[in-house]
Amino acid sequence: MARIKQYTNDSVIQGGDRLVGTDITDNSTKNYQIEEIAKYFAQTGGADTTRTGFQYNYAGTYSNQTIASGEFRYQVDPTAPTQYGWANVTGIAISKTNRNGVSIVPVIDLIINQFIKVTDVDSSEATSYGVYLVDSKSLISNETAYLLALTHKGSVGTPSGEVLTISPSGLSSPAFEFNQSSASNNWTITHNLNSYPSVTVVDSSGNVVIGAVTYVNANEITISFSSSFSGKAYLN
Repeated sequence: MARIKQYTNDSVIQGGDRLVGTDITDNSTKNYQIEEIAKYFAQTGGADTTRTGFQYNYAGTYSNQTIASGEFRYQVDPTAPTQYGWANVTGIAISKTNRNGVSIVPVIDLIINQFIKVTDVDSSEATSYGVYLVDSKSLISNETAYLLALTHKGSVGTPSGEVLTISPSGLSSPAFEFNQSSASNNWTITHNLNSYPSVTVVDSSGNVVIGAVTYVNANEITISFSSSFSGKAYLN
């Protein structure tokens, strides 16, 4: 076998690439795929340097079951199809302790009336997520878990059910919510807040869109975009 430094460097890293390492359980030498390593860090929170996310194991949909430590369950609209989407999720039941033994109790009251991002981390790409407003919380499962009542605000993909991360956004419920139902590249918003609020815009798929905001006065703004689309604007 050649010395490691004699092998060609690969500057294009792909998920299927492999590294050689040692299995801690039996000290055997094994191959480890890059995508599996990335998945491990995402699910354990090791990739989140701020440690603001809380990771949980999927246990099914919620209907008054006991929630074990580290588990979560989606509360789903009963009229939703079997293959439900993020928009069908009306609540989430979570253990007081996540899958890595970290307690969510100290921050649970801080996320009420706040936006959270719920991200699927069953793959290294983590491209499936939902954004929700946390309306309220209640104690369940003999006070070992919480049921968070949620309002869907936007999403990408569909829930897969393995491991998720709940990340507080630090953003509270907007003082004003504007719905642009028809596609347009110029939005006029009369909010009557008598202030100059910050503005966040999402398209109909929940993706954040950047536009040029003009404050006409303390009660009206206009937003210009490079292309026409429908969506919502949240003013704080």
